[in-house]
Amino acid sequence: MKRSLILTTARLGLAGVAVLAMITGCRKSPAPGAAKPAPTAAPAAKAPAAAPAAAPADAAQAAVKAPENDPLKNGWNLPPRGTSAKEGDRAYVLTQGKDRSYGSTTAVYHLFAHDIGEIRGDVVTVKELGGGSFKITGLFLIPAGMTNASDLKVGDMVLAEWASSLKHAMVTKIDGDKITVRYVDLPDSWGDDKVVAQKTAREVTKQKEGLQPGSFAIAMDEGKAREVLLVSESGDNWLVRRFEGRVAVFPTKDLKPLPLKPALKAGQTVLVPWVGMMYKGKIKKVTGTRVETLVEGIATKDPIVTSLGQVATDVPKDAAPAAAAEPKQGKK
Repeated sequence: MKRSLILTTARLGLAGVAVLAMITGCRKSPAPGAAKPAPTAAPAAKAPAAAPAAAPADAAQAAVKAPENDPLKNGWNLPPRGTSAKEGDRAYVLTQGKDRSYGSTTAVYHLFAHDIGEIRGDVVTVKELGGGSFKITGLFLIPAGMTNASDLKVGDMVLAEWASSLKHAMVTKIDGDKITVRYVDLPDSWGDDKVVAQKTAREVTKQKEGLQPGSFAIAMDEGKAREVLLVSESGDNWLVRRFEGRVAVFPTKDLKPLPLKPALKAGQTVLVPWVGMMYKGKIKKVTGTRVETLVEGIATKDPIVTSLGQVATDVPKDAAPAAAAEPKQGKK
């Protein structure tokens, strides 16, 4: 038995030696036909860390910005001026879409109501309807709004906001601080649900007779009588907005205000606007603020419907209908 144990131990020892030899041989030389191990690549140079993604605000700042418009310069070469409006007031501001510059004399401009921010000399900060602000000079705004509804009475002609734009209206009712107006320059076919509205004093501006911001006037333009909306006075000139939305400058001496509430009757000869020009005609009918006038020499034989504030009763004897002249671009 002792001998058997010795033989078994010897065999195990020889087996262990054989296993060890096999392991050692495997480490020294690869098996026949096996691919040699690829040499270890040198460590790659460390790439610079990527810059963190810019937040939207940072990206906007990183973008190339156009130079800020100079609020004191304009395409009509008019000097800047201040405004009677105060911080927090409403004002109708002349703008062209999203462009807040005034270099173009041929662009179409609109008049929308905004809140006034800081005022520094001739520079006025205007608050955007959807947030933000921009700077202009008082040339391009019409101070708006009133402090008290009690300063108005039924029958007064006013500027009134309609979807934030400047429109003209007549006061029909005052109930405390609520003012009911009837718009006079919206389409005649619209119903009362659209042309009658209740406003606060802040949303209406009492009109005055004469050359006044927001009122209509006749501008003599190369022998033609043109209807214009007055924006602001500048020395001996007025900045005006024409029928087609373009802005021009006319000498004060070439302007004649249109009366707000003239006495009118059927058969009377008057001047009324048609596509931005003034024409002589005879009144057929007057209903409230609406004036129906028959005019010769235009593209329709139907009566023209005009509102109060746009009818001239002082008609020169030699006035005659004439074809509407095409607006001259960039008139200064």
